[in-house]
Amino acid sequence: KMERPPSTAFGQVPFTAEEQATVQAALQQKLGPEYISQRTGAGGQKLAYIEGHRIIHLANETFGFNGWSHSITSETVDFIDQSGDKFYVGVSAFVRVQLKDGSYHEDVGYGVSEGMRSKALSIEKARKEAVTDSLKRALRSFGNVLGNCISDKDYLRFIQGQPKARHVISLDSVDLQAVSILILECLSVQFGALCILLIAA
Repeated sequence: KMERPPSTAFGQVPFTAEEQATVQAALQQKLGPEYISQRTGAGGQKLAYIEGHRIIHLANETFGFNGWSHSITSETVDFIDQSGDKFYVGVSAFVRVQLKDGSYHEDVGYGVSEGMRSKALSIEKARKEAVTDSLKRALRSFGNVLGNCISDKDYLRFIQGQPKARHVISLDSVDLQAVSILILECLSVQFGALCILLIAA
């Protein structure tokens, strides 16, 4: 009877030398303008950010869908205020992002809900926003491609003047390895080459 090799728990699976080199190279890339959104902050200031679904997609592309995980280590409802029939809620959360080899980053995020008429929905919105915020903060600690590049003001000024070009290819004529290489190239803004790759099935 053939015995199965013992399984290794997540967090105790080392990266191969090739995997580590690939991940490290990906993390050093800076994002193109198509990944960066803007919103108006206090005093009318423009703030750059990356949407939650985009950062999760980038993490999956960088580490592999089964190469990372995240967990909520703490979540606190800081306040629930009511004014008339409207609710105002603030929630703080800590999220830990761990890779398959056990390395991790943890950070705090905050979520608010203002002026909603449902107390339950107000709390839900603030909780989700806090977790998403802390997840993005934890991920950006790994490198530029996961959001750390948007902390560089000079880079943001450069990016804002670049067009959001699109290039579409088909998987019918390109193998998966070539697609992976193109994704890394499209994320790079070295030498001013900016592009986005949309994979059409």
